Amino acid sequence: MQSDLLTPLFASADMQAVLSDRERVRAMLAFEAALAASEAAAGLIPADAASAIEGACASFEPDIEAIGEATRRAGNPAIPFVKALTAHCTEPGRGWVHWGATSQDVIDTANALVFGRAMALIDRETVALGDALAARAEAHRSTVMPGRTLLQPALPITFGFKLAGWLAMLMRCRTAIKTAADQGLVLQFGGAVGTLAAIGSKAAIVREDLGRRLDLPVPDIAWHTARDGSARIGTELAILTEALAKIAGDIALLMQAEVGEAAEPAGPGRGGSSTMPQKRNPVAAPAVRANAMRASGLASALLSAMPQEHERGAGGWHAEWTILPDLFEIAAGALGHVAETIADLEVRPERMRANLDIGNGTLMSEALMMALAPTLGRHEAHHVVETAARRAIAEDRRLAEICRETGEIVDGLGLEGIETALDPSTYLGISEATVDTIVARWKAIRN
Repeated sequence: MQSDLLTPLFASADMQAVLSDRERVRAMLAFEAALAASEAAAGLIPADAASAIEGACASFEPDIEAIGEATRRAGNPAIPFVKALTAHCTEPGRGWVHWGATSQDVIDTANALVFGRAMALIDRETVALGDALAARAEAHRSTVMPGRTLLQPALPITFGFKLAGWLAMLMRCRTAIKTAADQGLVLQFGGAVGTLAAIGSKAAIVREDLGRRLDLPVPDIAWHTARDGSARIGTELAILTEALAKIAGDIALLMQAEVGEAAEPAGPGRGGSSTMPQKRNPVAAPAVRANAMRASGLASALLSAMPQEHERGAGGWHAEWTILPDLFEIAAGALGHVAETIADLEVRPERMRANLDIGNGTLMSEALMMALAPTLGRHEAHHVVETAARRAIAEDRRLAEICRETGEIVDGLGLEGIETALDPSTYLGISEATVDTIVARWKAIRN
């Protein structure tokens, strides 16, 4: 999507530059220049022809608009591109341009080159976000807050533990995306039906040399209609975007006035309302969640495009041309929003501590039950604590006060034991140790 009004909210300017039409054409020129050089090295075309082609690729200034108009008639941009490059090329190279290749070879290989740079940008933004999450997780390793299940207060956790959960998810996404890129960003060079019949006996030599010149892995077989690599890249980008939407969504929930435990960064012109002066709305979260909604549909379309016919697809391949760039753009846009949010996130430990007391301290009911269980047995302990918790809510009194009036609880724990059992900082399980583990793992793998 290109819109001066809306694109800045949803997409990344850096990613748009990487995926621009001019960059795509530059990558197509790199393919044609490398192809000519490889074929000349193998003795398939004259050396002076290859020199002329390489010179033409270096000096060619394509008319993008004209190629686009011609693409509507040709069916793909490679045909008018090759025609324009050939016209630009001097003799003796003119008759040897694009020798033995097919349109899909130049388009798929150019995409591999461009998407490789896009992947580098995604990884750079992922590392920036991971660093911010790791730093925040360490800073809030012991900041106690309510954990919530089904949107209700459940048990205490630390904010660092929540951040570590986000970081662990990001690490898995990064690993999966890198794997998908390694498998999917490879050379495409098969000629008309993948057999390189026009190249003949030197096909393997040319193919290996072409891959070396373009710094792309060389597959054992052309993948003109085997689109699993493209589908993996796209779906992993969608999964990353959905993971970012989970983080953004959690922050939006923490930002609710009724919760108030964290907030997106504030600033002039950020998060206001056109009619309600008091409002401070989330800005990043809606944009990231909107991107995720788009990503799921785009990933579905990409998977639908996978079953392509025979040795050249009639529509499925063409669908990828816009789907994959869109997925890169919205993933990068979401990364930028979330990284900016985490770096300057407002965290309110005092509100987290206050919210632990919601329900008159009944959030600590499980801790109290588990402390009593060795004496009363788990079933009886559950019954006694449930009764006490219901009294605390019904009578609007502190659970600790009810406990001090309940003989079974006093006999089982004593007054000091009751206080310890109801202290949220004593019932954090492996929260803090998990933060240490996840942050250490991030630091070990980030480079």
